[in-house]
Amino acid sequence: MASFQKHLGSFLIGLYVWVLAISFGMVLLDVLYARLVPGATFAFSEVADFLLVISLVTLIAAIVALAFSRKSKAVRNLIIASQLILLLEIFIPAFFSMFRLNAQGLAIGPWIRIILSGAASILAFIALHRYNRQI
Repeated sequence: MASFQKHLGSFLIGLYVWVLAISFGMVLLDVLYARLVPGATFAFSEVADFLLVISLVTLIAAIVALAFSRKSKAVRNLIIASQLILLLEIFIPAFFSMFRLNAQGLAIGPWIRIILSGAASILAFIALHRYNRQI
């Protein structure tokens, strides 16, 4: 039974990594789409709504992955860190909307989204790797 639980944990942590990687790809596509088609504001709101749904699914997968990684402190801390970064990425536009431009007038908001989403994906992948190494 313990072997089945370890393999199920590996699958669920892998599912979290996969969903997070999909979320990261969607953030990249959203940023590219915003750069290529600057006048499509209606489409942006639909894409933003869909990204929020994907983020919710990612958070649910993270909670499940966290439940299966509770015995390993290193894996658990990596998953918690990726969750916190994901939450920061979700809420940072609301808190820092006035700071979207730097001194030269360049948009830094998309770069912050890409960096945070990428960092969360990397941390989750490292967590999966450490979990699988412990099995």
